[in-house]
Amino acid sequence: MRYRRTIVAALVMAALAACAQDAPGPSERSPNSVYPPPPTAPALEAAALVVALDGDDAAEGTAAAPLRTIDAAAQRAQPGDTILVRAGSYEGDVSTAASGTESERITFVAESPDTRIVGVGGTDGAWENDGAYVDIVGFDITGPNEDGLYNRGSNVRLMKNRVHGISGNCIYVQNGDYSVTDVDVLSNVTFGCGDDKLDHGIYVTHQGGRVANNISYGNTGYGIQCWHACNSISIVNNLVFNNPEGGIVIGADDEEYDVGNALIANNIVVDNGREGIRESGESGSDNRFVNNLLWGNGRDAIQINGGEEAGTIVADPQFVNFATDGSGDYRVEPTSPAVDAGEPEVAPRFAFDRASRPQSGGFDVGPYEQ
Repeated sequence: MRYRRTIVAALVMAALAACAQDAPGPSERSPNSVYPPPPTAPALEAAALVVALDGDDAAEGTAAAPLRTIDAAAQRAQPGDTILVRAGSYEGDVSTAASGTESERITFVAESPDTRIVGVGGTDGAWENDGAYVDIVGFDITGPNEDGLYNRGSNVRLMKNRVHGISGNCIYVQNGDYSVTDVDVLSNVTFGCGDDKLDHGIYVTHQGGRVANNISYGNTGYGIQCWHACNSISIVNNLVFNNPEGGIVIGADDEEYDVGNALIANNIVVDNGREGIRESGESGSDNRFVNNLLWGNGRDAIQINGGEEAGTIVADPQFVNFATDGSGDYRVEPTSPAVDAGEPEVAPRFAFDRASRPQSGGFDVGPYEQ
């Protein structure tokens, strides 16, 4: 799918809803940990390792003597290191396995939205990560691979990436036995992914963590699917539209995995096929669906198997300029029913800002404080 030049923003539901202020969260972590301050591209001299198109994998990896590939940087990375990837188009599949620690994460950060990873289809994912305590921040990812950003590591944060034009899932979190835990998928834009209804914008299969403040549209399956070992996860503050199978689905296809204790709140789900939001298959009785806005979907109702629903809004969200192809302006008007209508426990501290460089065809997804 060719990327359309856009000016895109999402202002997800704000935080003043009184109806759910005392509702407990599904995780022991503070709700505001949904929004850790996303890393910004460091100064060249501040990065532990630098990657550039004119680099050499035999070089020192400094600003003056950068490496050529992210793979080479990952092989050298130590806990606490930041790997800065300079702007440019990097052709080739990426594979990272280095792990940080709880106190010293490893961070891969794009210098700018012009830092592109173009997979070649040699591996399942255009970027496959197996490391734990890793952040991947700010990359544009595409290619002919089966999946885009494919994570198998625990305690990982996938933030501010733009993943598109993939034949399978844009962002995929899964390992062989569904033992991945505590992965956060935050502030990404996923679109134009999938060959059939089993391919989704964001597909997670893990316990713990958050899927928050993402925009997912124009994918062949769901905008967001949480399946298999989908337990104690928050799916909050997302904008999901124009996905034929539906907006958001949570569940499992058998009783082998403990599924439930999830919070699905403050999502704006518009113009999708079938249900806007649904529980499906073997889903637990402790899922909570709170203060979501549905409009123009195949069915503007939440299909519940055993969870609890409160505060659902069925109304036009009043975007500044809604377009199903991603070319619109998805901020909401001051009169929108979404304003001051969200679950305050998990309300966003930042939103997608207006793209500042339309000439590059890129989203500016830098955060700002609300």
